[in-house]
Amino acid sequence: MFYRPQSAYFLRSDALEKIYSKSEQARIGELTQVYPTQLTLDNWRDHRESLSQVEYLLSGWGMAVMDTELLDALPNLKYVFYGAGSIREFYTELAQEREIGISSAWRANAIPTAEFALATIILSLKQFWRVQRKAKQDRKWQKPLHAAGTYQSTVGIVSLGAIGRKVAQRLSQEHELNLLAYDPYVSVADSSIDGLRMVSLEELMASSDVVSLHAPNLPETRGLISQSLLQSMKPHATLINTARGDLIDEPALVQLLKDRPELDAVLDVTLNEYENQDSPLWDLPNAIITPHIAGSINGECQRMGALMVDELERYLSGLPLKHNVSSQTLARMA
Repeated sequence: MFYRPQSAYFLRSDALEKIYSKSEQARIGELTQVYPTQLTLDNWRDHRESLSQVEYLLSGWGMAVMDTELLDALPNLKYVFYGAGSIREFYTELAQEREIGISSAWRANAIPTAEFALATIILSLKQFWRVQRKAKQDRKWQKPLHAAGTYQSTVGIVSLGAIGRKVAQRLSQEHELNLLAYDPYVSVADSSIDGLRMVSLEELMASSDVVSLHAPNLPETRGLISQSLLQSMKPHATLINTARGDLIDEPALVQLLKDRPELDAVLDVTLNEYENQDSPLWDLPNAIITPHIAGSINGECQRMGALMVDELERYLSGLPLKHNVSSQTLARMA
């Protein structure tokens, strides 16, 4: 009889079909013997005596911290296929010591984020947000006097990770812009991004018509966009953040937007996103806030699941993995 290793789903109860479509679940069932109950943070301890044969976890949002309690219940666990982005909150040093590998769908999640950032950059260069507000207020047809436009204006990309690199490549290929980038881990610009120039963060912030943030949320990047950098922004510029709210000194940003109403900030992320009802940003007309929609939402999430099922198939076939997270990659991930 053909041997199929045992797998289990471990993720938030509402995330299974959002990430793993019915067809992908069928593929997983062909490749492995799936544990009959989806594991969640609330129920996994009820099954701990039955998990000894599980070798692979198909996961996503709601994965448990891989601590001693969990890993002792999964003594034969070999690999985790994580159908979402960051793994920092649950993938532990203990899991690494026990040589449990992990793949993440962060590159798939980078696609919609880059698409959103690209669209937002173009709209910002046209001062869409400002024009829309004024047109609605005045009920009058008037083009923006200070919009940089998309020809020979300057866009600054902070961090050339998976998302920032995609944004820079698309801008380089499709638009005639001056592209600046800051990334302390990149000393020479990628030759695939025509015309990109690596500069200091200070030069990027002071020279760009639009600044787009794509840095990971690490101890060394929290508050990266400081008060002095914010104050250096050129007149009529736009700051876009699709990364993490922690990157910006938010009180300084609030004061900047008050003091310089000609600036705009497009924020898909803020500090304390789900508890920020009292943030003064809501009251500022030049702060455009969206509810963390840049990353994968709705049907886009199934791209992440498909990527992980492909990865599972490669693993079981003995092929090199495409999305394995090495210790070096982990050190720079969000």
